[in-house]
Amino acid sequence: MRSTFLGFNTATSGLFASQRALDITGHNLANVNTAGYTRQRLIQTQSTPMPLSGRQGMLGTGVDTVAIQQLRNEFLDYRYRGEVNSLGYWEAKSDGLYFLEAIMNEPSETGINTIIKEFFDSFQQLSKPENANSLATRRLVRENASAFTSSINSMYSQMENLVRGLNNDVVDAVNSINGYAEQIAQLNEQISRYEIGGSTANDLRDRRNLLIDELSKLVNIEVLEVSDGNGNNKMAIQINGNPLVHHDRVKKLDAGTKEKSEFFDEMGVDLEINVVRWADGTILNTSALKGELKGLLDLRDGQGGATKGVPYYIERLNHFAQVLAEEVNKLHSSGFGLNETTGIMFFTANGVSTEEALKDTSPKINAKNIAVALDLEDLNKIAAASELDLLPGDGSNALKLAELRNNGSMFKEGKAEDFMTALIANLGVDSLEAQRNAVNQFLLTEMVDTERQRISGVSTEEELTNMIRFQHAYNASARMVTTFDEMLDVIINKLGIVGR
Repeated sequence: MRSTFLGFNTATSGLFASQRALDITGHNLANVNTAGYTRQRLIQTQSTPMPLSGRQGMLGTGVDTVAIQQLRNEFLDYRYRGEVNSLGYWEAKSDGLYFLEAIMNEPSETGINTIIKEFFDSFQQLSKPENANSLATRRLVRENASAFTSSINSMYSQMENLVRGLNNDVVDAVNSINGYAEQIAQLNEQISRYEIGGSTANDLRDRRNLLIDELSKLVNIEVLEVSDGNGNNKMAIQINGNPLVHHDRVKKLDAGTKEKSEFFDEMGVDLEINVVRWADGTILNTSALKGELKGLLDLRDGQGGATKGVPYYIERLNHFAQVLAEEVNKLHSSGFGLNETTGIMFFTANGVSTEEALKDTSPKINAKNIAVALDLEDLNKIAAASELDLLPGDGSNALKLAELRNNGSMFKEGKAEDFMTALIANLGVDSLEAQRNAVNQFLLTEMVDTERQRISGVSTEEELTNMIRFQHAYNASARMVTTFDEMLDVIINKLGIVGR
């Protein structure tokens, strides 16, 4: 015979289960706007039934609450982290190339092509017989030349500063990666401690998943569950097969070591860059990296090919300044000034005199140091004449200098303006590609995240519906408890008192 209190216990189990389900619903609603929160559900199952005598079957004994489960799709987490990793890369590239476009300042009325035109136009003015002896026209030539060199110097300086800024961004990205790794390791330890008894630390897992999402944008990672040899699984996060996090231990990256950049060292520029490696000295294969860190490294170090970065455009600008200076110097040094001087260079590195520039120790002309030669402080030394006998009214050499503007064989791309136009167009294509990919990747990431939130996110309408459902179940169980209480009252207080 079953216990008198069996029905009471059955109703009480329903009461407690409904109450717990309501608590979980309230928790979901409270976290509807919490980033990374995963909605939870109470898993219930029938209690072990009681067999009845006489083979009458099994009598149900109520409900047991098994676990509080998160509604999460691991495949969508994997998809999201892959997409957000690509988003981080293209956003970094897009931002860097946008600043590079601003430095080039083309097309613009004050851009480099306009300054090149004005430089050659001033030689055209000097070539006219009426202007060959004019100090005012010669001053215009020198001022336009100074404007040209200053523009090139400024572009180079801004690009170099952009490299320095990107170098700082690389260091910040590495520090962020290490910071996320430390927090994940701490959460791993806390989760393991809380779950050792068989429960699930859902909210701690949410925090960890959010950190893994943020980490995925910075660098490509692989999240694994590995055995500790004692039958327990531990979380490991790897970069290129090397562990960044192994349960509660972290193998950090390091970007504190600075090394000379061969690229800038060749130009005599004292610029050190931070090398990314493992903190224990192990080499990190940066070419296999992805994400925001890879985008920053490509911008900082890329010298051509598929990873064109700022150094590539600096090299092109250096080539332009060097070739143009050589061609102008070749013609100018063959001409004669008003004071019959010849062999004077028009451009030199750092604006030194021709005598200093011809020394073996003199640096090569590049975009950083190109300047008008010190000799041309004397306007009479501007070599407008081709022959000594034609002085003082000859401007034929100035005409040759002006015609350099149309020299299609000066560069592989053609004329000087063609070279800059091609360089700027190349930058525009790279920048547009990065912007387009960043937008497309953002939309793809949002699409995956929307699908993920459809499963994991909190819907207030659904939770309010559940609240009403669990409230009704609670009220019904309470009514059952009341009913059994009345029955017990009859048994205890009224049964067996007839005839007294």
